[in-house]
Amino acid sequence: MNDYVPVKVKGVYFVSTITGPQAVVFISADNDRVVPIYIGLAEAISIDVALRKETMPRPMTHDLMKAIMDNFNIEVNRIIIDDLDEQVFYARLMLKDTSREVEVDARPSDCIALAVRTNASIFIAPEILDKAAVSRQDLEAAGNIEELFE
Repeated sequence: MNDYVPVKVKGVYFVSTITGPQAVVFISADNDRVVPIYIGLAEAISIDVALRKETMPRPMTHDLMKAIMDNFNIEVNRIIIDDLDEQVFYARLMLKDTSREVEVDARPSDCIALAVRTNASIFIAPEILDKAAVSRQDLEAAGNIEELFE
């Protein structure tokens, strides 16, 4: 699979930016560095709810997508984050049914929200990991982030 690196979702956080608080999901391949991906508020809530294994009174968009896929015997085979252009990440959602695999272009935040719900593996291209990863030391200098590396 093109030497993609498996990553885990470390959590969703809010960071201060010049324009105000911004949601960011952190993914990590190891205990020394994480990749921050800035995401929208709705996606941040969706990922956080799924990480905490909570359910909302009514289905959120990613819950609806999962329910539709479940009813049509479609599974999320894997997620691949494979491009970064001008600080914008690009991802592919690899879906599989009984007869074929389909690749769908998607935002990383939507892919991650579905992966967390379906326990699908998440992979990142090694060059993206090298380019976008932030070291543990750099994050520790910025504030209290010990839980990212637990």
